[in-house]
Amino acid sequence: MAQCAVCGADIDRGSLEETDYRDEEFAVAQVEYEGETYVFCSAEHRDTFEEDPEEYA
Repeated sequence: MAQCAVCGADIDRGSLEETDYRDEEFAVAQVEYEGETYVFCSAEHRDTFEEDPEEYA
């Protein structure tokens, strides 16, 4: 389990097709930044991160 880099929501890095779990939130978006992969619960949070990655990294 990972956390959204912007809001801290618990999310799974997998996708709904890869698992039988239907009650978990899955990473909608991800970004590579300085060799790290950051996951996000929404595309909006990905965009927020990309505007100022230093604030959230």
